Amino acid sequence: MVKEFESSINEKDFILQGIKEGLRLDNRDIYDFRQLGITFGPDYGRSEVTLGNTRVLAKVSCEVMRPYQDRPAEGMITLSTEMSPMAFPSVEPGRPSEEEILVSRILEKAIKRSRAIDTEGLCIVANEKVWSIRVDIHFLDHDGNIIDAACIAAISALAHFRRPDITVIGEEVTIVLSKNLLFEIYASVLLELTNIYLLAFN
Repeated sequence: MVKEFESSINEKDFILQGIKEGLRLDNRDIYDFRQLGITFGPDYGRSEVTLGNTRVLAKVSCEVMRPYQDRPAEGMITLSTEMSPMAFPSVEPGRPSEEEILVSRILEKAIKRSRAIDTEGLCIVANEKVWSIRVDIHFLDHDGNIIDAACIAAISALAHFRRPDITVIGEEVTIVLSKNLLFEIYASVLLELTNIYLLAFN
């Protein structure tokens, strides 16, 4: 595994001096928040978040699957993270680093275990068909606060996402799809989000 680059003595002294003077490397005062920006689209469920110089992209997709046997009336949520070597020089392509594994676990706790999505609302036919929601998170630039930026990107993408509408007749499930943009808006359904909290971005 590639080790993180260690700061030189001069760099450490520079950072410590900045802390004593109440300044940061990006010219913020000690208690100033990073500037937050959120960009959506062009597709539903796509969100790019900038938090200072940190950039994270989240993309939501869905498919119909068979539910787990122990949760026959609940849908599924899957989180996938990808750290680019351009954003993380210490990352080896094709091999998850310890930092990526740690970030993935924290995001899973923040989004899945907090029940940010009503999984029961993803059920189509109990024991037969449910929606499986997948959130792909790509780290484009790393300048601090990657977990906050990733959480905001994931939640904003989920809030922006629209799954296709469906019709159920007996055990037959039909997904309503259309290439007409106006019809697509009416034939799509927002996800039901719960337990959403505000964060402070230091």
